Amino acid sequence: MCAEVPPPPPPPPAEAGVSSESKLFGLIAWILGIIGAIIAIVLKKDDKFVMFHAKQSLVLWIAVIAIDIIIFILSITLSILRLGILTLLFGWLPSLIGLAGLIIAIIGALKAYSGEWWSAPIIGSFAEKISL
Repeated sequence: MCAEVPPPPPPPPAEAGVSSESKLFGLIAWILGIIGAIIAIVLKKDDKFVMFHAKQSLVLWIAVIAIDIIIFILSITLSILRLGILTLLFGWLPSLIGLAGLIIAIIGALKAYSGEWWSAPIIGSFAEKISL
């Protein structure tokens, strides 16, 4: 007597309530930076999932640009004051901050495309406070 083999389990359902279009706009918001976030905000203002990711992307890239500008000003000031070694130390920081921003954006894009409500470290709490 052969035992009946049960059918394989069904595939896990996609995140409830998140459409493919919302996932795509969440991805666009992260990958295209400030421009992508603005596009997503303008075109999908009523979509909570898209707005959740677009606001985080917007905060991330504005923060990266602001920090880079501050470091640039500090570098110029240190250079004028003839503090070359400190200028050298500040020289690599914008690249490191940009790389960190890129890594966060890639993770955010992957999470958005998979339908997850992922909150990025530090910037997620700031983005939640923004009302657009």
